[in-house]
Amino acid sequence: MTCRNNLRQAALSLCNIILHHFYNPYVPGFKSVSAIIRSDLPQIMSDLQGFKSLLEGFKCESPENTDKAEIARYKVSKKSKTTSKSPIKKENRRVEKINTTNLPDLAPSLASNLIVLFIGYNPGVQSSIDQHHFAHHSNLFWKLFRQSKLLEKVVDVIQEKNKDPHIENPNLEKLLENGCTAENDNELVNYKIGFSDLVLRCTRKADELASDEKYNNIKRLITEIQETEAQNVVLIGKGIWETIIKYYSVEMNIKFKLDKDNFHWGEVGGGNNSTYNKIINYIYSEFSPLKPKIYVFPSTSGLVFGIPFAEKLQLWETMVNNI
Repeated sequence: MTCRNNLRQAALSLCNIILHHFYNPYVPGFKSVSAIIRSDLPQIMSDLQGFKSLLEGFKCESPENTDKAEIARYKVSKKSKTTSKSPIKKENRRVEKINTTNLPDLAPSLASNLIVLFIGYNPGVQSSIDQHHFAHHSNLFWKLFRQSKLLEKVVDVIQEKNKDPHIENPNLEKLLENGCTAENDNELVNYKIGFSDLVLRCTRKADELASDEKYNNIKRLITEIQETEAQNVVLIGKGIWETIIKYYSVEMNIKFKLDKDNFHWGEVGGGNNSTYNKIINYIYSEFSPLKPKIYVFPSTSGLVFGIPFAEKLQLWETMVNNI
């Protein structure tokens, strides 16, 4: 603050010298140079000498001498800029520091005669820590689960099949009224809704999984679908279906790749591509004599953008209506 005041004082002093000696208030404009030399030069020199002395006497305080309160206030304002960043970015930075090799696998939540089996790509850090599927607060899975009214539909199907208007479970009314969260995933097997992943190992990002690790888990996944006799298999993320297609195309010695012309979201079925149809039929034959419906839905991860929530919800609602 002292340095700033000194500079202000010097500027005012210089302005006063110029106005006093160079401007005549009674005559428009400035005095002529010759008039200045004849009448004001000695005084000008004296005033300028004083201005020089004023400049030489300046001492701008160093940071060591600056008021500590001023420094503290500056540091607080700098810190406030950092804290204004979005919580998701801060969460991502926190996740980056976690060594996932020490985190446990996330076990599947399965039962026999499943009505719906959800399959994720692999557990994220939060899911591994909490030991629940789709557990991160930014994941849209449970919001879609609630708004599509999947649990209500499944309960209706069970009651109709059993000819019983009531399912004896004290928590059911609470789940229907408040909606399900990640903490309820293991409880949902009581209502024939199961969970698994293509790979059970936790990573910070899905692209950290090696291709061999993904391919080596496909047979395990197929076995889970067979043993649970799942009627509806829902793959959460196109990457899961791409991995399955690539695995079977190699096994069948067929060259094929999913692209925008042959792939569509929702229920997997035949199309115009005969090669794709051949692979699909082979995959369905793995579950014979059962033939579950396979759905491919967009990822619900908070890190994945591009498809509006309304479009995702519409895919879910279509699946629910088909149960």
